[in-house]
Amino acid sequence: MGLFRLIEDENSQIALWKVTESEQELKDLTGLDLENTYAYPRRRIERMVVRAILNQLNHFESVNYYPNGRPYYSGGKPHISISHASKMVAVGFCQNLSIGVDVEQTNRDFKTVAHKYITNKELKWINLEHQKSLALAWCIKESIYKLPWKVTKCFSTDINILEFGELLNRGVVKVEVVDMGIIHHLELNYLFFDEFCLSWVLNDFQTTAC
Repeated sequence: MGLFRLIEDENSQIALWKVTESEQELKDLTGLDLENTYAYPRRRIERMVVRAILNQLNHFESVNYYPNGRPYYSGGKPHISISHASKMVAVGFCQNLSIGVDVEQTNRDFKTVAHKYITNKELKWINLEHQKSLALAWCIKESIYKLPWKVTKCFSTDINILEFGELLNRGVVKVEVVDMGIIHHLELNYLFFDEFCLSWVLNDFQTTAC
């Protein structure tokens, strides 16, 4: 299918690709053969789609990965974040700020794992029967998790989403994140489309002591 959607503003660029191509078609498109690198076809396809996105947006440099899986360019810029969900691949770029991107299918069974990622404060207002709210909460926390924190974040204690009220197809959510005794105030963008939820965050934040 190729590039499904491109979301741009003055700070960031989010590219979405809906995978309809076969592995062979992606090999032909990207020139990559990853059969000896990854055992699972899905992982090979995801990596080839990422390369197809990068090529289409004129980011031809090789992408490296930290041990925790976070991608980066050897030159440090642009900052990059990658997410996969079913047949959707999302890649986010930002020249001057770190970026975290996540895409999820809204029909996943988030309720069964809600206790692992919803804080006690959030449980007071998040409706566990509202599928889109649960999907967005997970998506938000994954996006935040992908930023380069000093200490790895725990979803259920370190990341607290402030009440977001009625969900729209697209909006902004405020979040507080605790890192090394400092509270970071972040704003995340979100978008619902088809059966997916997308969120992205830049680390342009203010801090206050706990």
